[in-house]
Amino acid sequence: MNVLLSGGPGAGQVAETTGGDTLVWRACLYERTGETGRAGGESLRVYAHREDCCEAKGRGSEDRCE
Repeated sequence: MNVLLSGGPGAGQVAETTGGDTLVWRACLYERTGETGRAGGESLRVYAHREDCCEAKGRGSEDRCE
């Protein structure tokens, strides 16, 4: 299933997920929201970026993101 990423380094990207509550995109955590967005002419579920869980910013384990 394709989803739309909101916020963070993946903002606006379409990613594939198995339908879980979270997904990891390039070492950053995204969580499923109740929102939908449009990309490529289709309506997609939105996954929002968790800023406190982005390994690229040197965060992660200390913020309980594992």
